[in-house]
Parts: sequence; structure tokens; C-alpha cells
Amino acid sequence: MNLRSNELAFERFHPFVLFLYYMTIIFFSMFTTNPILLGISLIGSLGYLLIIAKSVWKVILYYSVIFMIIMLTNPLFVHNGETILFFMNDKPVTLEAFLYGGMVGLMIISIIFWFKSYNEVMTSDKFIYLFGNIAPKISITLSMILRYVPLFKEQIKKINMTQKTLGLYASDSYSDKLLSGLRVFRSLIGWSLENSVDVARSMKSRGYGLKGRTHFSLFKFYFEDALLLGMNLIFLMIIFLMVKSGIVSINYYPLVDPFYFTTQTVLLYIATGLFVLLPTLIEMKEQLLWRLLISKI
Repeated sequence: MNLRSNELAFERFHPFVLFLYYMTIIFFSMFTTNPILLGISLIGSLGYLLIIAKSVWKVILYYSVIFMIIMLTNPLFVHNGETILFFMNDKPVTLEAFLYGGMVGLMIISIIFWFKSYNEVMTSDKFIYLFGNIAPKISITLSMILRYVPLFKEQIKKINMTQKTLGLYASDSYSDKLLSGLRVFRSLIGWSLENSVDVARSMKSRGYGLKGRTHFSLFKFYFEDALLLGMNLIFLMIIFLMVKSGIVSINYYPLVDPFYFTTQTVLLYIATGLFVLLPTLIEMKEQLLWRLLISKI
């Protein structure tokens, strides 16, 4: 999935505000069991990926299959619930187990999608800017780990392309495919070790992590950052209200808790939707403004 980072408007916000925004949504998605809230979170993450990604439909298809696998396999291992659909090997397969599996699938996929946009927006320099002085070793390690995920994909393509150019493993036999995969893996491990050593030596030569070391930064806190930070704090208050009202957690066993749509819960759902759609709305506004300015030329 190729992302167009040079066109992102959301990444212009201050790193602290961006980090707080993503951590708020990710942890909220981790700990809620309400399928409506998880669905809203998934829509927010998916809407943003549809704007910043070029080949997102393949990703959607891939994770749709994963969602179905999670939902269908949960009843095979968990037999709790009172609504028995049928028996398999003398063990009950319940509706509640299916619904719980669907909830877990929604949670996992929405978190993965949010992390995909997080990796694109929160670059390594922003992460080091936030935590470089607090925990320099941990921050550089985590930033390298997050950076290596897309780099590994690109390097695998390069190694595979090089092998095919050299005429290696040209046949479609399983033995050639296995040998090709092992050779790519071996080359990738060697490349990653060499690259990590080079990065570590480079950072050490620049005095990274030394006490009293000053650093230059282009990040400044503007009014828009304060506005987004205020929205984030308001949403944290909304989470507190949702916890207090009991709509964050839904019990699935032995029976699924009923859903009550009151004025309070509907307003909380709407507020959650607006908050998770903020990146999408910001990108849409920037693109519409850009097209409007282009049309006036």
C-alpha cells in the first residue's frame, strides 16, 4: 500500500498533539467492547486510509478475510452463551460466541488501520523529538522498529527483483520457490543487521543521548495544535461519560446486553464519530481548498 506522505495535511500538526490523538483512539478501541463504537472507530481509520492510500482496496479485502476467520473460529474454541445455533462434535456453537468473535475482529482490524496511518503520520524524527531526551535508547529503538516495517517490504521487493534479473530460480517449482524465499530471508537479515549498526554508529557519532546535548527542531506549537489538543481533552471527557453511562463495555455472555438508544448515547456516538473522522475531514478540506485555488488560476 503506497501512501502519499507529501500531500498529508494532518501530519503538519505538532508531534505531541498527533501522538496523543492516536494513542487516545488506539487505547479507546482496545478497551471498548461496544460494536457500535468499534464500528465508528473502523470507519474513521478506513476513511483516512481511503484518502491517503493508493491501493487500499486490496488491504480491505485482505483484512475482511481476517475478520471472517476471527469471527468464525471463535465459536470453535468458546462455547459460552445461551443461544445455541447447532452442535459440532457434541459441543454447542452459540450466537454469542459468533458476536464476540465479530467484536474482536472489529477491534483488531480498526487498531491495525489506525497504526497504519500512525506509521505514516508519526515519522521517526517526530518520535525522537518527543522521547529523545526522556528515554533516548528506547526512543531510537522503537523508531527504528517502526521504520523497518515498510523498509523490509521494499527491500524484499528489491532482493527478489535482483534475483530474477540474475536468472535465479526462474522455474515455478516448489523447491525453487523455497530456495528463493530462504535466500531472500538470509539477504534481508544481513541487510537489516548492517543497516542497524550503521544507524547506531551514526547516531553515536552525532552525540545522540548525551547529557546536555541540544538539538534543532522545526516543530512549533500553533493555534491549530491547541485546537486539536482541546478537542482531544474534550473527547477524553466524553470517554469518561461513556464509561459512567455503561455504553463502553458490552457483555456477550451468557446473553448479549441490549442496546438502548437514548439522547445521551446518540450524542456520545455522534461526538465519537466526529472525533475519529477529524483526520479525514482535515484532508478533505485541504484537497477541496487546493482544487478551488487551482480552478481560479
